[in-house]
Formats: sequence, structure tokens, C-alpha cells
Amino acid sequence: MNFDLNFAIQNLWMAFSGIPTTLLITFVAAVIGIPLAFFIALARIRKVPLLDQFLTLYLSFMRGTPTIVQIYLVYNGIPIIIKMIVQALNLDFDVYSIPPILYAFIVYGLNSSATYSEMWKAGLSAVGRGQLEAAQTSGLTNFQAYVHVIIPQAVGVCAPSFCSSTLNMLKNTSLVFLMTVQDITARAKIAAGQQYKYVEGYLDILITYIIVCTILELLFKLWEKRTTRYKTESQKVTAKEGGVTA
Repeated sequence: MNFDLNFAIQNLWMAFSGIPTTLLITFVAAVIGIPLAFFIALARIRKVPLLDQFLTLYLSFMRGTPTIVQIYLVYNGIPIIIKMIVQALNLDFDVYSIPPILYAFIVYGLNSSATYSEMWKAGLSAVGRGQLEAAQTSGLTNFQAYVHVIIPQAVGVCAPSFCSSTLNMLKNTSLVFLMTVQDITARAKIAAGQQYKYVEGYLDILITYIIVCTILELLFKLWEKRTTRYKTESQKVTAKEGGVTA
């Protein structure tokens, strides 16, 4: 079996055509996961009764099970549940008309919430406990204190973790082809499978992810530089006061 360079070059553009879908899934998952993870971290820091125990089980499940299992559960389980509801209410709705990418949003949104929650927990815990009291003393409400004082400092602390977690999630989206979503992997594999050029196809996938991840990593580094002042300030306050924001 010879390596077909011409096919590899042609198929590379096919892999590139899946980049928008991969980035969209990653972006939507982050939009869902980041705020959800924030409230999960806050509830765990404050040790809210019952909710803390439930979230511990939730996080254990999300971290302790392979993403591929979560994909099959959501992709096959949710349509069954929706179909039962539709039949019970006598509604005229085709469950299988739901775009597969919506299931990808759910899977990776929930998955990222578990990952980002530890990021938020570390960031919030790094902010000195006196920061919230000082903000409230100056006349800010609880909400305003978090938006203008606590969260900016926490973001500065957990920015590196956010960047690495997001890049890992982007690479992990290569499994969405199992839900027939036309991402980088799906487009390259389909074209390669038609001509049995699997080596060329997977090489194209590898090159595409390297390019995308390298560009995003550079952008994340620029963003990290803008948040270092909050990280430095938070570290100084922590060293002086210590404690957990609550």
C-alpha cells in the first residue's frame, strides 16, 4: 500500500471544512459549561446542604465515565425520553428530526461544566475572604461584588487551566462523528473511507487539529497576559489573608 500524497492534500481541505463545526461545538459547550460550572463551584464552596452531595455525585459521574459513554447515553437516551413524552401528550413531533449537533451541545456542555467547576473552585478559593466583605462595605451588592471584584480576580487565577481544558475539550470533540455530526474527523474519515485511504485521512485529521490548537493556544496566551494582573493581586491577597471566598 503506497501513500497517496495527492489524495492527502485534497482530503486536507475536506478536513478543514469541518473546522467551523468543531469550533462551534467547543464554543457552545464553553458558553454552557462556564456559568454552570461557576454555580457548581460556588455551591460546593458554600457546602449547600443536599445540593453539595448531589453535585459530588454528578461530578463523579461526569469525570469517571468515558465521553463516548456519555455520547451514547445522550444520543440514544434523550430521543427515547422525548418520544415517551410526545406519545403521552399526543403531540405531533418527529423526535428524529432533532439535529444531532444539539446532542453534541448537551454532551460537551455538561462535560465541560464538570471540568470547569474545578477551575472555578480553585480560582474562587484563591481570592481572599476579605475581598467580598470589603466590596460589600463599599456599597456593592453581592451580585455586583462578584461581577466587579471576585470573578475578575478568580479568572486571573484560573486562566491557564481554562485554556488547557478548552483545548482538551476541542480535541475531545473528535468523537462527535459518532452522532453523525460533520466535524473535522467525520469529513476526513468519510472521504478517506470511500477510497480506503485511511492513513492519509488520519494524517489530515492530525494536521488539522495541530493547526487549530496552535492558533487557539496563541490566542489564549494573549488573553492570559491580560488577566495576569488579577492573578498577581489575588496571590498577594491570599498570602496575606488566606481563606475561601464565600
